[in-house]
Amino acid sequence: MSAEDQWPEVRVVHVMPCGTASLPLPDGTALTCRVALGHLDAPDTGLLDEMRRRREPTPWRSLAARDEALASIGARADLGAETRDALLRHVTNSPYYEGL
Repeated sequence: MSAEDQWPEVRVVHVMPCGTASLPLPDGTALTCRVALGHLDAPDTGLLDEMRRRREPTPWRSLAARDEALASIGARADLGAETRDALLRHVTNSPYYEGL
């Protein structure tokens, strides 16, 4: 066994402030998805901007990640009721990946 084979492969994934990341796939490509709620008001990529501009939603990494975001949004006191309800609808209607 060579010295190189003794060390495990490490992959570093940077999560953007808006909660998106490009996840490496086994075939060497990457998939951009939302992995966390992130900063709601991150310019151009935050959930509020995505919702207000009616952009196609960035898919969530999983149903669990999306459900966690929904719970967090529902509990936020810093959002007005109208904004919170609209954001909850937006996230509920956002796609998610299965099996990542």
